[in-house]
Amino acid sequence: MKRGILKFDTCIMDGHADTFRTIFKTQHGRVLYLLLEINGSDCTILDCFYIDRNQNKAGEERYNCKPSKLQTFQFKAEKLLSVVEKELDKKYYSVEFVPSEQDELSMEEYLQWKVEDERKKYSFLVMVGDGESYGGLPVRLRTRLKNRLHRSVYIELKYYKEGKGVVHQCYYYDRRYRRQDVKVTPPQLVSCFFPYSHQGILNLLNQEICCDFTHMVVTNEIDVDSNMTPLCGAL
Repeated sequence: MKRGILKFDTCIMDGHADTFRTIFKTQHGRVLYLLLEINGSDCTILDCFYIDRNQNKAGEERYNCKPSKLQTFQFKAEKLLSVVEKELDKKYYSVEFVPSEQDELSMEEYLQWKVEDERKKYSFLVMVGDGESYGGLPVRLRTRLKNRLHRSVYIELKYYKEGKGVVHQCYYYDRRYRRQDVKVTPPQLVSCFFPYSHQGILNLLNQEICCDFTHMVVTNEIDVDSNMTPLCGAL
């Protein structure tokens, strides 16, 4: 998306081509799905929810996290950018409605298409390694990252045996957990062992820590103990 331009894809619903949809990130880093109907000079918000929440749920439950500030659902089309700015926390300077070859996709298919399209872009997982090497990787790998749910996560992986790695530590370190001095493991993490390879580590983090990394780089020049800033992810 070009900076400052809110782009909507055409969408055919019930045979009508007067609906439009998009996905965008708010100024607070939240990701929203927005579905509109435009009838002449009138605009109606048909649906709007966060897609970076409830990722571990299924069906309608996955899409019931609505922005609480959104109170205006019917308005003149010329007020669209004003509503988006004031109630959905994102400022744009213009809006475009773009014909889309995916206009007949269901909502689920459209969301999947948009996510896959975004993942075509490079996203690097930065790991800090030390110790001996196995298969070209240090036997100990650590990082601090921000996942797609915008949670700060500390991860420490170690080589175990027979080509397998083990999750040695994995916990949130958001401010409230640091204040309480507790270590809470992300509930999506269910695997203890995994293939100790670049792709095995990427699969583990993407599937169970809710990330979308495409590549991994390893360094030994970052101090993850004294610096609490996330090194990679949804920064």
